[in-house]
Order: sequence, then C-alpha cells, then structure tokens
Amino acid sequence: MFEKFSKIFYGGDYNPDQWDESVWEEDIKLMKVLGVNAVTLPVFSWARLQPSEDIFDFSWLDKVVDLLKKNNISIIMATPTAAQPAWMSKKYPEMLITDIQGRKHKHGRRVNFCPNNTDYRRLSGLIAEKMAERYKELPNLIMWHICNEYGSYSYCYCENCTQAFRTWLKKRYGSLEKLNKRWNANFWGHTYYNWEEIEAPSYLTEIVPSWLGKKDMTIFQGMAIDYNRFMSDSYLDCYLNEVRIIKKHTPDIPVTTNFMGSHKPIDYFDWAKHIDIISWDNYPTNNLPVSNAAMRHDLMRGLKNGQPFFLIEQASNQVNWEPQNALKRPGVMRILSYQAIAHGSDSVLFFQWRQSRGACEKYHSAMVPHAGHLNTRTGRELTKLGKELEKLGKKTVGSRINSKVAMMMDWPNWWAVEFSTGPSEDLTYLNQLEKYYRAFYDLNISIDIINPSYDLSGYDIIVAPVLYMVKKDIASSIEKFVESGGIFITTFLSGMVDENDLVILGGYPGAFRKLLGLWIEEIDALYPDMTNKIVMKEKFSEMAKKEYECRLICDVANTEGAKTLAVFGKDYYKGSPSLTENEFGKGKAVYIATEPEDDFIKDLMKHYCNEKAIHSFVRPQKGVEVTQRIKDDRTYTFILNHNSEEASMTLPEGKYTNLLNGDVISGEITILPKDVCILES
Repeated sequence: MFEKFSKIFYGGDYNPDQWDESVWEEDIKLMKVLGVNAVTLPVFSWARLQPSEDIFDFSWLDKVVDLLKKNNISIIMATPTAAQPAWMSKKYPEMLITDIQGRKHKHGRRVNFCPNNTDYRRLSGLIAEKMAERYKELPNLIMWHICNEYGSYSYCYCENCTQAFRTWLKKRYGSLEKLNKRWNANFWGHTYYNWEEIEAPSYLTEIVPSWLGKKDMTIFQGMAIDYNRFMSDSYLDCYLNEVRIIKKHTPDIPVTTNFMGSHKPIDYFDWAKHIDIISWDNYPTNNLPVSNAAMRHDLMRGLKNGQPFFLIEQASNQVNWEPQNALKRPGVMRILSYQAIAHGSDSVLFFQWRQSRGACEKYHSAMVPHAGHLNTRTGRELTKLGKELEKLGKKTVGSRINSKVAMMMDWPNWWAVEFSTGPSEDLTYLNQLEKYYRAFYDLNISIDIINPSYDLSGYDIIVAPVLYMVKKDIASSIEKFVESGGIFITTFLSGMVDENDLVILGGYPGAFRKLLGLWIEEIDALYPDMTNKIVMKEKFSEMAKKEYECRLICDVANTEGAKTLAVFGKDYYKGSPSLTENEFGKGKAVYIATEPEDDFIKDLMKHYCNEKAIHSFVRPQKGVEVTQRIKDDRTYTFILNHNSEEASMTLPEGKYTNLLNGDVISGEITILPKDVCILES
C-alpha cells in the first residue's frame, strides 16, 4: 500500500464551500507557495452537495476537484456524513440521538445522528455512492476518508438503539440463561425473563452520573461494558456501510476515518481490522508533556501492528476549545510535525487550510489566517516545513519502527476499570499507561502499544499496567510469551476479572496467580494525601535510590514462589512485598503492587531493558527525543530537541547524512533549541 506513495503528504482539510469561488484560485497559488501536495475535502459539505432528498449538486465540487487535478495536488476524498443537512433531521427526526439523560436532540452540531437509524444508514450510503461513482477515475485520488471523528460527542440511547442492543445481545449470548449468568444478573434482582425487559444503561437506568464526584459509574458493570461494545460496533457498522459501497467502485484506493488518539467511546483496536490506513487528529496543548502526543502516535502505529499511519489533522498554531487557547511557540509546530513522522506518520496534514470567518472554529488556527497571506510567523514556518518535506521525498515513507518492548492497552479493560465502584475514584486507566510509557520515552527506548490479543513473539518485554480484564486465551498467550524467555511486567489490579467483569475466583490476581507466583490478600486504597514507601531489598545498579515513594493502591501480597525484590515501608503491611519477580519457564513475570513514583518506574524499566540488551541509540537527555525508522537496509534516526537550550550528544561510530541539510556528520552533534535532525545511515 505505502509503496504507491512517493512523498510525505503535506496539506490539510480544505473547505472551499465556505468561501466564494473567487477565492479558490488564490487558494491554489498559496498552496503552491507552501508546498501543499494533498488536501482532504469536502468533510462537512453534505448540505451543499444534497440540498434536498432528490437533488444533488456536485457542480461546485467538480470545479474544485478540477483545479486540484490541474495543479497536481492529491485528494483525500471525504464523505460528508458527520453532519447531516437540516432538512434531513427535520424529515427524519428519529435520526437524531437521544443522549444519556434521555433527551431527544434537535438538529445541530455534528455527529448528532443515531448510528442505528435506518434512514441515516440509507442516506449516508447514498451520498457515498454518488461520490464514488463520480470521482472513481480521478488520477489524483489517493484515499477515501469516511465521516469525521466517530463517537466524538455521545452514544445514543433511543428506543431504536435499545432494540438493536437486544438483538446484539441475542447474537452474543444466544439465550437469556447465558446472559443472566454472564452478567451475574441475580444481583439486585436483575434477572431477565424476556429480551424486551432489557433497557439501555443510561442515567435513567443503571448509570450513576459523577458517582463519588469524578466519573460516571454503573450499578451493573456487565451490561454497561456490553453497551459500550455495542455502540462501538454500531458506529463501526455505519463506517462499513459506506466502505462497502466505496470499495465497489474503487477497490484499490485505501479507506480511512480520523481517530482521536485515546478516545474512550470507540474501541480503536477493534476498528483497526477494518481500516486500510490508520489516521488521527493530534491536538496537544502547551501544558502537556511532549510524551503525551508521542504515546498517541505509538498507539496509532500499534493499531495495525507497526504499519505507518497518517497524521490527518493538527493545528498550525492555537486551537479554539481550551479554557486558554495559547499560541504554539516558535518552532513547536515544526517539531511536533516531525515528532509524528518520527513515530511512524507518512503525512503532515492540518485542520484546516483557510481560517473560518464565523462559528465556533473562527479562532482555530489554519494554514492561511484571517490576514489572507503567508507573511506571518506561522506562514514562514509552514513554508520552511513544506520545502523540507519535499526534499525528504519518499525516503522515510513506508519505513517502520523495530520495537522490542510493547505495552498492552485494551478498550473494554479501560471501560471496566473506570465503571467499577472501587477501589479508588482516583484510579484512571490512561494515567497508569502514561506513567509507564513515559519511562521508556525518557530512556529513548521505542515501544509499541498493542492489544493483548496481538502476537507477542517479536518482543522481549511486555508491560501491562492495570490489565484488569483478562480472557483465558490472553492469559495463556502471556504465559507462553514468558515461558519462551520474555519478561512480563504488570501491576496492581491486574488479572482480576473476566470479559464480563466477573471476578476470577480463587484469589487475586486471578488469571495471573500462577504466572506471578503470588496471591493478593487485601487491596488498600490510600487517601490522596497519603503515601507509602517502596524499600528495595534487591540491589540493582540501575535503581538509584534505596527507597521510593508510592501512593494510590497498596496490595497486601503473599508470595507463592515469587522472589520479593522490594517491600512496603510502613503501615501494618510494612515488610510485605511491593515488587516481586517470578521465574516462569525461560522468562520472568514481574509484579508492582502499588503506584510508584516516576523515578522508580524509570529505574526498574531500565534494569529490565539492560537485562535484555535494549538500549537507546544515544545517551538519553531530558527533553531530547530519539526514534529510528527502518526501510530495507537504511535506518533513519530522528533526534528532536524539545528544550529551549541547545543539546549536544555523541553519535555511535560511523558516518551519517543529515537529510534536512545534506551534511555528512560523525562524532559529536549539536542540535539547536526546538530543532530536528534526521540522520540516514
């Protein structure tokens, strides 16, 4: 697929229907100045393309498409089905969602459709068909883009979805007897004797809003998790409804839809099986660590087992939805663009081309600002970036990252952890993943983010923070990985429940008790102002301190063959294991019984990486990010200096070509603040 691409695609969302036709020629001239070679259109133009049910008007889009074709600008053709026309909402009011509070919406905003509505499915399929028939022969059509940011606002809880949920449950469980067993329905008298008795879990039924103050929880986890699965499947069916139609006409053109990084409502691992090229929207704010975006890039790459992805949206400067919409400082837009490429992207695309005059996104930055010209700081940075990407050509396109470390992430596991009414309202799944990811990021050790069901054989180390929900086949796969010599590292609250959030009986950590060589007697949740200590019993050269701070959760563990590497420093369980290691076959299973401070995680991960001879390309420095992409016999090393000061480092022996300026270098290298170096070897 990627061998067809001869360049890094550079450009963004183009919305010409928001502008008078007289502006279009100027758009093309400015695109040429910036080096734009690809645009996405017409993402939100359904009302313009279909002014009524029986009338379609492609005349304006034909003109834009012709302009782009004449100027050799590639097109990512988007179906506009994220925002149905007002006439459609009025004619088919059941198309609109019913929110979790039971309120039926009226026309407005976007992604405001019930994914199980047959009229929406029919009409979205029809506009997709019309577009595919019309534009299937376009020589500059490189990809189809379906809808926009599925699930971005809400699930639907209407009667139609409730009935569809019952049908989905029948297919999943086959009988009410099995459903009642898998949901533990005897609890609080929830036993069902007729499928029609089952309601969608909402604020009117099983969901408790902001229970304990921080997050929605549920009385009935099995049902709530299944409803999330069902809604993710429902939106996926909307996507596939359009894909099947488009593939009839353009079977060889890849199809995508834009993801939103770690977006909780949609199971991206499940969706990835049905998407040709993963693409996503990256909008990190200034007050987030740069590792935050890096982790999402690695997640997007991991969705399809290391395949390159598309950065399909980012902001050229500030966004419009934060409480304080701060500017991107000089150099930040450029370095974040290269961060995406460094982690596996084959595109740098923006939302949007020309800044909107009105509505909620009028102060969201764009490649062309309200000033209407490029003689701005951002314009100069975009021009420089476009020239550099043109010079890079296809060198890095299709290249991959060879990681020996992976971190497990799972959407149903995420839902289950945060639907539970214990042990602590302060426990959030993403925060735990980010803590462990950050350790490898700081060590400049590449890491794939994978689903637990993926093949583990290519890795030396697997990290699985709070892998709470575990199927039997997943537990067996992890055991085989460790038996074969791998190192498996997991934490508190792992292995506890099955796929319906039923506790695995026989003692925590349930599915992992044999593998970890221990059992958990009690789980203590610490108050926010409380801490404990991890006291090292084993001396590792990489462990800089004898004692580390910990918080949130403390397991009271009993070893059953595992070796105790560290103990808790206080409370009645002082001296009980806080860190254990169990030899299992040729490998090791490591258990961390608490939430440690960041230094502990970093030091411990460094220890196990050293054990497996996994090292950074250059010595790690704070604020300097290093990744490597490989294609054929060439290695491309990305060094990004996120600091406000220059950074110097010694390269491994050999000669390297800096692809951004052509210099051949060896030995010592100095990188300016917010600057990037791409070394070919």
